[in-house]
Amino acid sequence: MPDESILREKARQAIRGGRLPIRRPDRTFGGQGSGVTCAIGGDEVKRDQLELEIEFNRHGVMPGLDRYHLHVRCFAAWEFERTKPGAPSDSVSL
Repeated sequence: MPDESILREKARQAIRGGRLPIRRPDRTFGGQGSGVTCAIGGDEVKRDQLELEIEFNRHGVMPGLDRYHLHVRCFAAWEFERTKPGAPSDSVSL
């Protein structure tokens, strides 16, 4: 797993590139890894690792639910980047 500065840069890129929302998730679940790809690191969240799944309700023309799976450290990097001073506001459409 990359060091914190690399994870934070990947989290910034995911936010800026619209691959992860900037707003707080509507729901967060944690548990055993499910073998899916981490939305930040791009590596598999293996079954012997902890995983966080974040969910966002989507409203408007295409209502639905967006789900993202993250390693715990990747989630922490994303949370830090989305809440730090100077981060894009929630009102920005990503």
